[in-house]
Amino acid sequence: MIDGRFAIDYQVHSTRSHDGLATIREQCLRALEMGLDEIGFTEHKDFDPADPAVGYFDYACYSREIEQAREEFDGRLVIRKGVEIDYQHWFEEEIRRYLDAHEFDLVLGSVHYVDRMTVMSPEYVQGKSAYEAYRRYFDAVAQSMESGLFDVLAHLEYANRRGVPAYGEYDPAPYTQQLSDIFGTMLRNGAILEINTAGLRHGAGHCYPCEQHVSLWAQLGGREISIGSDSHDPADLAANYTDAADIACRNGIFEVCSLSEGTRVPRSLVRSADVTAV
Repeated sequence: MIDGRFAIDYQVHSTRSHDGLATIREQCLRALEMGLDEIGFTEHKDFDPADPAVGYFDYACYSREIEQAREEFDGRLVIRKGVEIDYQHWFEEEIRRYLDAHEFDLVLGSVHYVDRMTVMSPEYVQGKSAYEAYRRYFDAVAQSMESGLFDVLAHLEYANRRGVPAYGEYDPAPYTQQLSDIFGTMLRNGAILEINTAGLRHGAGHCYPCEQHVSLWAQLGGREISIGSDSHDPADLAANYTDAADIACRNGIFEVCSLSEGTRVPRSLVRSADVTAV
């Protein structure tokens, strides 16, 4: 904590995710080195039988490791137990049953597949204009937020990871109405917008979402945000954190949400003006 301001990374993955490269303990040790106040593990939980990671996540083992880390780092680091769920409408009820039966501090909703295809994969973009490809992605995001299942909308505009190589520079303007509708649903349901910094590492050239859409969120009355690095490796933990905080502050959002089993506490953001680097 710096002068009452908090640094919180709420999208972190460990080896409890199929693609994680570090243990929970290793990520926590890195968080302490960096001076983070809170870390939120949001391990991948997949339901699509075609996904190679389906069945990988082990809730019981994950929970034990979280408790061990909380005991070891008590008083030095707040550790949240979360999950990132890939949403497709055809297994919505399965997701609902799963969440009803398991406890998490935060639940992230993300969209990686559209029409059972990896978004912006060669198979997905075939025969589609950029507008059609992005529009269908945002339709799927809208469905995820209409479900009311999620605390946080994770990496909105993740489609840019492959969309920029497929179609060139991204123009957010054609999707303003779609995003306005999505944000309206989120505000009604109490969902939080994540500013995910991974786009700066993925080559998209901006966070997910871009600043124009963070601005739209604020214009519509959105004030609750989360910041996530999407770290699968300690080297990426809290990467570009202050860039995301600065985007929020430029648009009149000065707090980040601290989440714990359904409760929310606003915390003042650490900005680049507060520290050289988090």
